[in-house]
Amino acid sequence: MIPGPDKIIECPNCKGFARVFTLVSGNTFGARRWTDGKMIAPMLPRPPAITKCRDCGHYFWLSDAKKVGELPSLWGVEEKKKIPPEWRTAEHVRELSEAEYFEAIKKGAAEREEQELHLRIGAWWAGNDLLRYQGQSFVDKSRIVARSPEATMNLESLLELLNIGDSDQRLMKAEVLRELGRFEEAIRLLEFDFPSEYGSVVVLIRNLAQKKDPIVREIL
Repeated sequence: MIPGPDKIIECPNCKGFARVFTLVSGNTFGARRWTDGKMIAPMLPRPPAITKCRDCGHYFWLSDAKKVGELPSLWGVEEKKKIPPEWRTAEHVRELSEAEYFEAIKKGAAEREEQELHLRIGAWWAGNDLLRYQGQSFVDKSRIVARSPEATMNLESLLELLNIGDSDQRLMKAEVLRELGRFEEAIRLLEFDFPSEYGSVVVLIRNLAQKKDPIVREIL
């Protein structure tokens, strides 16, 4: 992984500054994947699509933020003199928490259906992170944190947005159904001619549904 210069952007609401890391190159070595579709690749980090301004609390899409400059990867004495102090102290944008994703939805951050889809998937993934990082033994002992009513409503709304004509979204919809405990519906949705590269994941989700297992699992 080779990092690039940090971009400096401004919040569309208050014009406060934030930093966005960039990559010159990266790879998926050491990446981990889960049945809900989330992948974490240490050597290929990605900035979030949406964030919350640390100054005013406004939720904004990075694509809507104005780029005002760059910070070089390495600062020399002369380069540092040319960099505005407020750029140097700007904090990096961050991923939202589950509660923040819900708040962003309520505040109307999604103006288009694809944006709502992104927010609802993000909330789902954030909610699964506790189980994701506790390890397999945690899950096998059934020490399961109950899904909140708001999180359940989010998954129900997500089901309405996912398009079963798209292989990725059909697989994701089957996983949502499994995690909601609607195992037979999940299995029926998997009765589909998926492309060959989906084979092992389809088998895993189907086996988990047949066992009535509703917990997100790592794809090993």
